[in-house]
Amino acid sequence: MDLNKYAALFLAESREHLTACNRLLLEWEREPGSSDAVAGLFRAIHSLKGMAATMGYVRLADLAHRTEHLLDAIRGGRAPGGAGAVDLLLKAVDALERGVDEAAAGTDATFDAGELQAALEAAAVADAAPVKKGKGGARKGKKAAPPKSAPEVPMLAVAPIPSADLEGHAGRVVRVEIRQDAQLIGARAHLALRRAEQLGKVTGVMPPAVSFDAQGFDGRFTFRLEAPLGESQIVAAIEAAGEIASVAVDADTVQTAEWRIPTAAEPAAPVAPSARSGQIRVDRRRLDALMSQVGELVVARNRLVELAQLDPGGELEALGARISRLVSDLQAEIIEARMTPVWQVFDRFPRAVRDLARHLGKEVRFEMEGEGIELDRAIVDELGDPLLHLLRNAVDHGLELPDERQRHGKPAEGRLVLSAAREHSSVAIRIQDDGRGIDRRAILAKAKREGVIGPEVETLSDDLLLKVLGRPGFSTAERVSSVSGRGVGIDVVLTRVRAQGGAVEISSVPGTGTTFTLRLPLTLAILRVLTARVGTERYLLPLSYVAETVDFDVQPATEVNGREAIVLRDRVIPSVHLRTLLGVEGGEIPARRPGLVLEVGDRRSAVVVDSLIGQQEVVVETFDAPKGTAPLFSGATILADGTPALILDAAALV
Repeated sequence: MDLNKYAALFLAESREHLTACNRLLLEWEREPGSSDAVAGLFRAIHSLKGMAATMGYVRLADLAHRTEHLLDAIRGGRAPGGAGAVDLLLKAVDALERGVDEAAAGTDATFDAGELQAALEAAAVADAAPVKKGKGGARKGKKAAPPKSAPEVPMLAVAPIPSADLEGHAGRVVRVEIRQDAQLIGARAHLALRRAEQLGKVTGVMPPAVSFDAQGFDGRFTFRLEAPLGESQIVAAIEAAGEIASVAVDADTVQTAEWRIPTAAEPAAPVAPSARSGQIRVDRRRLDALMSQVGELVVARNRLVELAQLDPGGELEALGARISRLVSDLQAEIIEARMTPVWQVFDRFPRAVRDLARHLGKEVRFEMEGEGIELDRAIVDELGDPLLHLLRNAVDHGLELPDERQRHGKPAEGRLVLSAAREHSSVAIRIQDDGRGIDRRAILAKAKREGVIGPEVETLSDDLLLKVLGRPGFSTAERVSSVSGRGVGIDVVLTRVRAQGGAVEISSVPGTGTTFTLRLPLTLAILRVLTARVGTERYLLPLSYVAETVDFDVQPATEVNGREAIVLRDRVIPSVHLRTLLGVEGGEIPARRPGLVLEVGDRRSAVVVDSLIGQQEVVVETFDAPKGTAPLFSGATILADGTPALILDAAALV
């Protein structure tokens, strides 16, 4: 049986287990003695060991086994579970992550963690008797025998049992049932059978293994196993394949007829609605391809709708309306399929924050909120680096050392919060700390020295502060370290977020803390826009940022800090003339022009255009602006008539 086709499944599930390990270790560190954390760690490492052994990744499985052995010793009270054990287990998880990547890449044979394995063995035999606390927390006990160097159940690393050893052991019937909510039931059945084959001789597989990938296979199969092992050992070995609902040994009452795969003439037995979750793993490339196809379909639909309007009331218009509804429904379903919770990127940060805080000698309580909020997978995949930059900045620049915090009447432990929340048709991700805040005077002085801003500027507003901090190469660090000082970070955040059609905001109060807010669209593949005309060109604005439209020329005008503004319902809103901003010449300027009131967070502005054309859905294409072009565009698209048009970045206009 070729297991290479299951490498992607192994990689995905192993990463999930290791992410859980990091989370549980941090929980254990916060709550020493947490039996739930230790038990969860043991289960995750045990599952990883079983999968690695089944796949033939011998070195990785051996490291997982030694890690599991230490956890078992801690769980049984035979080894201490203090801070030293947590540090050692964190190193083991790091090594396992590296080993998983190498194994999936086919280089498991070169994976080496000898020193770490020796440290794990030494820690696991630190005490023979259950650890007892004496005065001062001293441990009492005696030395233990060396640990077993092989897993408790035969693994792939163990050679098949010789047939001579099977004499006197009659084959026993084994019945296996895969969990009905398993992502790939057939693949999991193959892995379970492979585990059984490492125990001894397997015969009489029903239904045959070749049927595991058939459409009607429901995850249940039986076989006869000849192996000199007890029932518990057989069950443990097969369950290590993961996602096993049950394993029954010596189940002689099994009716093999019920395991038949239906023929083409027979319908498959119906499965109760609650029996399966209906979830499957889908390669993101397939979803991207589907979205691309739907994007082309949307463009064709828009063109069809335009043509149908030439014959109002005709059959073409009715057909166009029906196709439009079908395309919209299909589009909505695919967008929903691409949505993924942000915890998939959030979960990597607690460990990073913890390690950085310890490196800098700071105490940090890291909290996460709103991990269930969903975004397009393509956007989530691009969030890792920007969020990591902001979190590192918060720990390094924002949060003070414990002594300094206490001198200012703050608790020694700083608070850092990463949260996500739905706001209208977008998602706001915030990184908030309760540190020292940003020294605007120091930033202003350095910006003037470096010529970033003119000498006439006296104060830095939040918007201007973000522009200064976001200049490539600008840094406030006095010296370069392994954490900061090289002038990279905020500019990367701004570039990445704007490339995803989002915006970045900053709010900082001296002595209180700093908050960065990333506002992101739910999806970037297909966008609903408002089309405006300036001169002879058409420009598009994301409808999610358009609060309202007004008749600009009839609104009361005023001026704020030398900038034109209008008064709308007692609120002063700065105005932006798109014709002037883009340098558009020619074309008739109407006497009465519409203004689009954009709202990004708490900021507003009125964008003045020549005319409004209407709303439509467009497929977003990436746009690489020519060098020297003002950063006003977030993407481009092809309109229904085949004409290209640019999508304006709302955040750059407010």
